[in-house]
Amino acid sequence: MTKVIVANDLVGLGKVAMTSSLPIMSACQTEVLPLPTVLLSSHTGDFNNIYVRDLTDDLKGFCKQWEHLDFKVDGLVSGYFKSEEELKLVGQLARDKEIPLFVDPIMADNGRLYQGFDRNYVEAMKDFCQQADVIIPNLTEAALLTDTPYLEAGSYDKVTVEKLLRDLTKLGPRKVIVTGISFETEKMGLAYFDKETNETVYLMRKSYQSHFYGSGDLLTAILSAGYFYNLDLLKVCDLALDVMDRVLSSTLSDGRPLKYGLCYEPHIGLLFSGFNALLEEKNEK
Repeated sequence: MTKVIVANDLVGLGKVAMTSSLPIMSACQTEVLPLPTVLLSSHTGDFNNIYVRDLTDDLKGFCKQWEHLDFKVDGLVSGYFKSEEELKLVGQLARDKEIPLFVDPIMADNGRLYQGFDRNYVEAMKDFCQQADVIIPNLTEAALLTDTPYLEAGSYDKVTVEKLLRDLTKLGPRKVIVTGISFETEKMGLAYFDKETNETVYLMRKSYQSHFYGSGDLLTAILSAGYFYNLDLLKVCDLALDVMDRVLSSTLSDGRPLKYGLCYEPHIGLLFSGFNALLEEKNEK
């Protein structure tokens, strides 16, 4: 069983970030070591009076102990950080213990930075991504990381996307996955680029005309688990999108407000069996 550090925010209500990473990665037969960056009573979309606790000092304590413990992990998955200082702390931990990084550079969406972030944070994230094996930005984050204009829906083609993917590999990662790609109204998915093979692959599924909280977290959890098992990442992407399609459909059918999170629990079995099949396929080779 692989052992992976997950550095992300911990949220009480809304089933996002580390709250969803734990059960999803466990279903992918991955032992998770939580490294919380921020504590929130709920996620920040459609909720009011949110309690937020900056865990920078706590993060320092985690890193200080872990740097001196003789334990091995297979990788580190990163998500939301409160500050540049937290990025540097986790980056140093990864360097000191020679831990491969799978980075979700959470900082922006829909053409704009999230509240509390500025250009200094973008530059710090660029530095952090230089250490990464894999990065998985959305289109907004990809534009910020490459200092290029944001690609709005309907304004780009495959040539534009493929230039963006290659520009992202110049930061350092060997593999890049850009999410939120859509060339037609009914379909949405991701673009995958492998620097070693110079190959770009697009994987698409049905597009749901709703905003789902935590969908990116679910995708990152599955893909990073597959990567640190050294599975065929394209096959893991296919599995992740199949599971995601069912989760989104169930979430809409459930009928409750979308701010309360994804209805992924009925599909944990599907994820486990699909991931296990990929593990067995790898072991047979």
